[in-house]
Amino acid sequence: MLKPPSGEQQSPSRTKTKSGCLTCKRIKCDEAKPHCLKCTSTGRKCDGYGSLAILQYTGSSVRLPLQLPPILRISGTERENRSFQFFYERTVPSLAGYCGSEFWNRLVLQVSQHEKSVWHALIALGSLHENFENDQQITGFWFTRQGQDKFAVQEYVTAIRALLGPSQIPTRDALQTSSLTVDVCLISCILFVCFEILSSHYDSAIGHVRSGIRIYSEIYYDPSSGTYRHPFFKPSTVTTLEMESLWRILNRLQTQALTLTRDDTDKFLSGSRPVRDFGLTKIPQSFRSVEEARDILEYYRWQFYREFHALGGMMDVTNPVKVSDEALVLLRIYEPFLEQWSIALNNFEQGRGTSLTARDKIGLSILKMHQCMHIIQLENGKFGDTAPSAWDRYNSLFEQVVVLGASVVDSMHGIQCLSLSTSQLNNLSKAGCLKPSFSLEAGIIAPLYDTATLCRDPVIRRKAVNVLRSASRQEGVFSSHVCAVFAEQVILIEETVAAGGTMDVEKDVSLLTLISEARYNQGEIKGSSEVPDAARLIYAYPTVNIMDKKVSFIIGQDQGMHIEIPLPAMKAMLDAEI
Repeated sequence: MLKPPSGEQQSPSRTKTKSGCLTCKRIKCDEAKPHCLKCTSTGRKCDGYGSLAILQYTGSSVRLPLQLPPILRISGTERENRSFQFFYERTVPSLAGYCGSEFWNRLVLQVSQHEKSVWHALIALGSLHENFENDQQITGFWFTRQGQDKFAVQEYVTAIRALLGPSQIPTRDALQTSSLTVDVCLISCILFVCFEILSSHYDSAIGHVRSGIRIYSEIYYDPSSGTYRHPFFKPSTVTTLEMESLWRILNRLQTQALTLTRDDTDKFLSGSRPVRDFGLTKIPQSFRSVEEARDILEYYRWQFYREFHALGGMMDVTNPVKVSDEALVLLRIYEPFLEQWSIALNNFEQGRGTSLTARDKIGLSILKMHQCMHIIQLENGKFGDTAPSAWDRYNSLFEQVVVLGASVVDSMHGIQCLSLSTSQLNNLSKAGCLKPSFSLEAGIIAPLYDTATLCRDPVIRRKAVNVLRSASRQEGVFSSHVCAVFAEQVILIEETVAAGGTMDVEKDVSLLTLISEARYNQGEIKGSSEVPDAARLIYAYPTVNIMDKKVSFIIGQDQGMHIEIPLPAMKAMLDAEI
């Protein structure tokens, strides 16, 4: 059962140190020479006590220092070295996000020096990410793009073969006799997810996420050896801190997968996956960092959602149901936690004052966006009001989400996105001013999409769409561009019906095709109250059938309507706005 915020630490202890070998680094290292005992006792290769080299990516050639420390020994071809350089300098900071990441900043680089599968996966990802950043817009679906990165695909195939063997196929049964360690398997899985996302193969990416969650759910900690074990794989060769990094990334991705698919498989995995606290159950008076604030918020959210679902509740903002008495008890436990968390976040912000970095400010804005959405979910659950019009009482919070999201986008691109029209944003994109960015973080896209589709205030929801259009961002499986397009569809459908129009899915195809700027402008609707419940969609989300190259829009209403609408014009909608 979810405990109040004063819960005690239960996970294996971890002591950080600024000294130690490159392998242990932030974990307590015995510093034995020439190789530390903590590494050799668990079967790992100790990488010594040097410092990580800083490489420079020039865009056309690889400039390496005269002497590389053992942790970054580059011995590939010129093309491989170029892609590794890009991965190190651009992909790592992008994926590490606003809080930084032990996984991206160190672990994956270290492992790439000893595991061919990870090395070639990094090369493939670096090459693909370079092409991604050179694009002027995120297109959204792979079959809308022209051509592919053959080198990246070749490296990706090489990575899979190195992981499984050339004669094996990537199935769970094929891994039962594997000589892989569990950590290398999970690291490779995360890298494969990233590659498939940047290739816009969302179904394949979600498949890798599911595999990773299944594997992790079967891992257990062995205190006698200090390792994490699995029935099929060799024990882990990494520390608790590093396993924590793997778990957090996989859980963020699985949460995104559930949001996108609404599939029973992902619902089961969401409910069955372990919730590991890693000593994060106690909320301090003031957070020490944005990273700590994010980690504690995520832990309680995952724990709460799991237990709430087990009681028959659905804390999905797009699918509210009346909660049971047991679920209301859980809501009352969660409420003081959110209050304490909010106080600790405010104390951190006030205590740091002018010393807050630009990265900290972005992180705080994103956390506050999620804070607003948590408050909305909590309050709506307590009221137990399932009427679509219930969301209108949270317009002020929705507006805060938009303002915070705009501040993040403006700081990234140096613009004032809320003052720009759709055509102006398109022109900036075509001019290369809105460089695409890629992250696995739970960032700005989901809160903005929920705001655009749940807030019926015509001004606020259009501002949310404007921020999405400005972001030019991929966060895991979520594309800001695709979410903006679908949010516009929701607004058009609801306001057309609210203004006295009709929605015949089979006959009135015009509602579900390319939206011109003129038709999208605010019309007769002046306020939330003018959109009746009968016109409001309870949920709206896209599904992608990669094999058939089809995109569908799933919408539902309170009266039990559930419609899957094929969108043959999706390619035209995306292409026309690039």
